[in-house]
Amino acid sequence: MSTFYTSSIPDRTLVIDQKEYLWCSGTSYLGMSKNPVFIQRVMEGMQQVGINWGSSRSNTLRLSIYEDAEAALAQWFGVADTLTVSSGMLAGQLALKWLVFQNPQVPIFYAPNVHPALRLEGFTPAVEDYENWFAELPRRLAATASEEIVVVTDSVGSPHTAAVPFDWLHRLPPSKKITVVIDDSHGLGVLGASGKGIHELINAPASLELLITASLNKAMSVPAGLIMGSQAILNSMRQFSMFSGASPANPAYLWALTQSLPDYLSAHQKLLLRVEQFVEALGEAIHLFHWIEKYPAFTTDRPGLHEYLRDQGILTACFPYPGPNDPAITRLVITPLHTLEDLRHIAQACRQFAQNS
Repeated sequence: MSTFYTSSIPDRTLVIDQKEYLWCSGTSYLGMSKNPVFIQRVMEGMQQVGINWGSSRSNTLRLSIYEDAEAALAQWFGVADTLTVSSGMLAGQLALKWLVFQNPQVPIFYAPNVHPALRLEGFTPAVEDYENWFAELPRRLAATASEEIVVVTDSVGSPHTAAVPFDWLHRLPPSKKITVVIDDSHGLGVLGASGKGIHELINAPASLELLITASLNKAMSVPAGLIMGSQAILNSMRQFSMFSGASPANPAYLWALTQSLPDYLSAHQKLLLRVEQFVEALGEAIHLFHWIEKYPAFTTDRPGLHEYLRDQGILTACFPYPGPNDPAITRLVITPLHTLEDLRHIAQACRQFAQNS
């Protein structure tokens, strides 16, 4: 696979070796990394709260932006409480290691293709597809001797874009104490009518303990991680050594995030329009891709598509994922930064490839 380097974050286009390309990948789904208003707010945040807080969140002196941001995010997402950390990877690992610390013998059921953020030592990958694994899950949990169980899954399928079912949440054995951990890194800012993620789409039974972890560094363009859950659990995590011993998220970005919540909503609405326009322009060539409705990432392992699009001035991502020995996945991403003309050009190139291959 070819590797390219750029000296700055791409907008809708980038220049490599004096040739301009449309940039159609990455995970800045809402285009906020190049949104001038958001960038200005980050700069204002540096003036307001500083560029870095090199201290434990448990220290004697505390920076109030963290509690302020967590309260604002809890209200915005409509959850009981939120906790911010320095990355999505830490969010997932903190949640799972806290659960295991509470009960070292708790069995963990890993859904297919679950992100490494939700894997602990001893992880064994599921070999079934989503439909069969989740169909069998209630029976397997009921047959488990342990009264406490942890189930972990992503909100969006990977490496190929796929819808993860959540109807199984209502078929789990009520006699068990079950905690469900969902990595919503690729759903936060994208899924749901207002882009507030998987929490907006599922209605988990009150008998379940639900923890949602996510990277804010994707659609939200904030270098941080997030955990959503009950106040009791997140307050306990605040006392956990893994949290106390870790440096927190960048305070300036969290300040900008709290000031920009309405802008995320408007960017999400534009994203939905652009995705709809792209799918319509693709027509029958949509069969090239794994995709789900209203979602901006389109994936395929069809050989040659990445190279063909590159020749047409369209740069996608194409590399083995999740490991170096896995098949190369071409990943094409639509964002609000793309114009309607861009989308028609990309779709036309995809249609031509489909006709010629």
